[in-house]
Amino acid sequence: MTTERFLKIGLDFHGVINRHPSYFKDFTEMATSRGHKIYIITGGPAEKIACFLKGWGIRYNELFAIMDYYAAKGEIKFFPDGSFHVDDKLWNTAKAKFCKKYQIDIHIDDSDVYGQSFSTPYCQYDEKSGICMIDNKYKLNLSLPPEEAVIQLERILSKLEN
Repeated sequence: MTTERFLKIGLDFHGVINRHPSYFKDFTEMATSRGHKIYIITGGPAEKIACFLKGWGIRYNELFAIMDYYAAKGEIKFFPDGSFHVDDKLWNTAKAKFCKKYQIDIHIDDSDVYGQSFSTPYCQYDEKSGICMIDNKYKLNLSLPPEEAVIQLERILSKLEN
């Protein structure tokens, strides 16, 4: 491994992994083979996401689902039609709080709403271009082959630490 330390990489499911599962299968395989840990950080529900990830062979160390987290805390209101509601502020800040608490090095997500509350480096993914902007300064190119993208991510995070 060429990186100086192992990274904790957060990946969103909806809009990121589920849009390009074969790419993220290879990306997570490469990242974990280099010693990095993968955290799937998503809205949920965890059981359905875990089945999808397993079916595609997508590697991860932990799965955090906002829906399941707040359901366990009794902070979700479920309706007879199967829909549910969580306070928007709780929902929109949950990923950022998780990343801060568990010292995730970077989170890759397609939503600008979640990024507004992050102190952890946040990479906003644009599916069409494959570019993920970090701190409006660095471009992570997720249209590169997964091995190259992981190495590029290591280099960018090394620059952010210095």
